[in-house]
Amino acid sequence: MSNTHPTMERVFEQTGLEPSALALRINASPQNITNWSKRGLSKKGAMDVSQEFGLNLGWILTGEGEAKKPTHSELMQQIADIESGTKDNNHPTPKGTTSVRMTSTSNTVPILSWVAAGSWSNTTAVTMDDVIGEAPKPPNLSKHGFALRVQGRSMMPDFKPDDIIYVEPQTGLFALKDSDLVVVQCNDDTEATFKQLVIGETFSDMYLKPLNPDWHEQKMLPMGDCNLVGKVIGKYVEY
Repeated sequence: MSNTHPTMERVFEQTGLEPSALALRINASPQNITNWSKRGLSKKGAMDVSQEFGLNLGWILTGEGEAKKPTHSELMQQIADIESGTKDNNHPTPKGTTSVRMTSTSNTVPILSWVAAGSWSNTTAVTMDDVIGEAPKPPNLSKHGFALRVQGRSMMPDFKPDDIIYVEPQTGLFALKDSDLVVVQCNDDTEATFKQLVIGETFSDMYLKPLNPDWHEQKMLPMGDCNLVGKVIGKYVEY
């Protein structure tokens, strides 16, 4: 497989599967596998591989960091080691990782990457590679909540680049109200995105739009094309 794209080389080597077997595992067509082997994994393909085999999305796409996501018990042990300050060789912290607490008793919450937020779920543990910092925890955020650092200018003037927003993932779609601010993952996008929710006469008429009236892309995106990650309940302001 010397001519295979690096993203697929990593997947083949880590899974030990032949192309046909890999296609069956992730419900992809043989043509998709052929195309990915030549040009690299698509965003959706990378996410499917990540979820099926427990591989870190960043590692699949870049080769950086650890390949495997830790199991729940391994993750809990890593967190306990960090909180106690006693890390051993069996649970090394990946290079460049910011050590943060991620328990319900902590006064801080993890700031996740937008890629991690895009693949967030109740059943997938956040790994240490997904955390890029920490922020003070607001009292109204659940133990499953997290923070994100705003990218771009689509939500200005209320939210500027590098502002920190708090995301509550324990919010059902039908609990949302018109004009709520949400974080969603849409179509084949690897990263999550931050937008304002617009609800029409019924819940089937739900759209997403930027707050910035001068933003170049003003077209409203149907909410039906996206998965809800969580509701934005506030931002961290430091004076």
